[in-house]
Parts: sequence; C-alpha cells; structure tokens
Amino acid sequence: MQNLTVLVDDRERRSQVISELARLGVRYQLARLEVADYDVGGKYGLERKTAGDFINSIIDGRLFEQAKYLRETYDTAIIVIEGSLSDEVKYRQVKLNPLFGAFAALAENGVSVLQVNDYRETALLIYILWKRLQKEGTNFFVKTKKKVFKESSSIPAIQLNLIATLPGISRETAEKILREFKTPRKFFLASPAELRKIDGLGPKKIQKILQVLDTDYEKAKLLENGTSETNNF
Repeated sequence: MQNLTVLVDDRERRSQVISELARLGVRYQLARLEVADYDVGGKYGLERKTAGDFINSIIDGRLFEQAKYLRETYDTAIIVIEGSLSDEVKYRQVKLNPLFGAFAALAENGVSVLQVNDYRETALLIYILWKRLQKEGTNFFVKTKKKVFKESSSIPAIQLNLIATLPGISRETAEKILREFKTPRKFFLASPAELRKIDGLGPKKIQKILQVLDTDYEKAKLLENGTSETNNF
C-alpha cells in the first residue's frame, strides 16, 4: 500500500504521539473515529491508554466493550498501555487476579495488549505497522491454507470450512453464522443489515466478505495480472 495515511481520532489532536509521528515521517490525517484512536490502513486498530486508565476501564467495564468493537472492526486489534502498569498496581494496591483475568479474556478474543514506556514508543509502534503495510513479504509466519477441521466428508464440517475460508471469519464466527442462518446459501444471500446481527462481523469485515462474493472472477483476474505485470517493470 503506497501513500498510506494513518487516521488519527481528532480527540487525540493534542497528543504528543502526533508530533512524534510527524517526526518519524508518518503521513496522518485527523478524523472522527468511532472505534480506535489510531487506524493504520484499515487493518490495525489501536486503542491507547495510560496504565491508570487501563485499570479504570477494567473496573468500570469499558475495556471489554471497546475491545469488542476493535475486534469486530479491524483484522488486528491492539490495546497499547503507556507507562508502568506494575507501578500503578503497587500505588493503587490493585489485586492481580482481575488484571490477569482481563489479559486472558482479551487474548482469548483476539485482542493484543502491548505495554510501552511513553508516547514515543506508541508512535514507533504505529510507524512500524505503517511501514509493514507498505511492504510485501513482512509476515514472519508461513501462510497456510485456512481450515476449521481436518478434511472430512461430514456436511457440518464442510459447511464450516466453506464459510471459514472467507476473510476475517474464524471457526467461532463460522459457527455463529450457521446457527443464525441455518445454511450457507442463506448466509451468502444475506443483506449487510442481516450480516451485522452476527457478533464478530463489523462493517469492514462485512465489506471484505461482500467484495469476495460480488466481484467478477474474470475481471478480478485481469486486474491482478495487470497489476503483477506493472510491478515487474
């Protein structure tokens, strides 16, 4: 992705992260984001919190609601904690059980939690994500064919595998889809409004799914071949 712009929630306009992003050469734009504080290419969604705010959000329940929307909207959902969480825990005499329980719940639901020292490291993280999206071959993990179960002749397993091959669809989400729509055909014919009823399907994931289902195969192949030939010069 060339000329990639990082979207920054306009409520972060006074954040020192912005000036650091500018120093690092990151192209950014202020916008009102309903989900996340920083949107990197529509793939990474970052919610930025101080150590104190992170603990407060566990206590008042905001954390899990924010995490839910992050996960539904972005392929990679990240909560960034700035400052020393251990110092905050000692100062406020917070018990570790609910804190570690929150970490476990977030991990189980596909939300990463990263702790950094200050705004400079937050900006550096955004810079690295920004650069990764502009380069090919930056995935350290070997891509494998996505499967829900081992190959099976059972109809339920085939149905789950069929739906789980779509972008952003996990095993858990595929099961929710089949419980809601009963058959794959009904799911494929569903409207965007009907798809939004599924927990785990946010607007961007729905857009990608519809793009896969509605794009003309031959036109897509021609476009890909044309792009590939252009990149070879």
